[in-house]
Amino acid sequence: MNKISKLQFGSLMLINDVFVLFCLTGGVSVMTAAGFGIGSLLQLVIVMPLVSIYRQGKTLKDCGKLAELIALLGTSVWGGLLFSMLWNAGELVFVPFEGMGKTGRLLITGIIAVVCVYLSSSGIKALARSAVIAAALGLVCLAIVVVCAVINSDISNLEAAEDISGLYREAVKGFALSGGLFGLAVMLGFVKDNIRTAAVDYFVCKAVISSIVITTGVLVCGGIMEITDFPIVSAAQLSQPFPVQRIDSLFLIIFTVFAVYSIAVQASAAEYLIGEIIPPLKRYRCSIMLAVMAGLGAVFGGRFHYGLPFAIIFAVSVLVIPILYFIKRKVKA
Repeated sequence: MNKISKLQFGSLMLINDVFVLFCLTGGVSVMTAAGFGIGSLLQLVIVMPLVSIYRQGKTLKDCGKLAELIALLGTSVWGGLLFSMLWNAGELVFVPFEGMGKTGRLLITGIIAVVCVYLSSSGIKALARSAVIAAALGLVCLAIVVVCAVINSDISNLEAAEDISGLYREAVKGFALSGGLFGLAVMLGFVKDNIRTAAVDYFVCKAVISSIVITTGVLVCGGIMEITDFPIVSAAQLSQPFPVQRIDSLFLIIFTVFAVYSIAVQASAAEYLIGEIIPPLKRYRCSIMLAVMAGLGAVFGGRFHYGLPFAIIFAVSVLVIPILYFIKRKVKA
């Protein structure tokens, strides 16, 4: 089995989380940043039983076919939601497809699918190596956008962005956007270093980055939050570190790159799982899973409201995987 380092693992996972923040819709406030931080820590607690299994030298295969099937369904659903988020935010970001409607969506989906198949064809280790470069590029670009946004912001926007949801609802929102945990459940098994440290470092970084990005969006868009569909995208638009016609070019680059890698991670995880579940199926696994994810994305459309049902389903599904392992071990004993 190809192994990846903690840095590579963190890069793969954080790219997905930052992309989700880019696609975040609705109003955000300082309470949102706090809620996402709390949500990240709760996700760490939920993942720890799985971490303990991997630390024993076990793999997801040792949890049984049902556990692998749950992970496969989870990665497929989350991949579909990523496609849905991409299409919705893409209407605002992708200038070349403006006014092209469904044709534009198909073109975007086709291009991303081709790139994802190419990235996945070299295996998870190669994908992880290239993700470090993509994450480093994204971090630099994001830092520039954040600094410029803060410089052009108004501190009074922190108060102008009124919190109407409360900490509990914002934490639920952060948890409902944690579908990447299924891909994490697969990728964590490839980590060659201290798996517990890799998981802790990742979730701490996730909480910090989420708080910074969301707070930046509040600083810039707090006064217009009621009329802003995508607060993080709008913050990048209004920061404008370089003069362009519609949206900051740096943000456009990292949005596109992160979209590709986010979906590629889920497709690679799903490809690995379907290979474990159906060994005779050796060809076109990635293509099949991308088609399934795109189809689910079309079904979901824009109907994703970060609600409690999604949060509960994701939490319970991830917790079931280690439970199945312990049940299987007890039966064997």
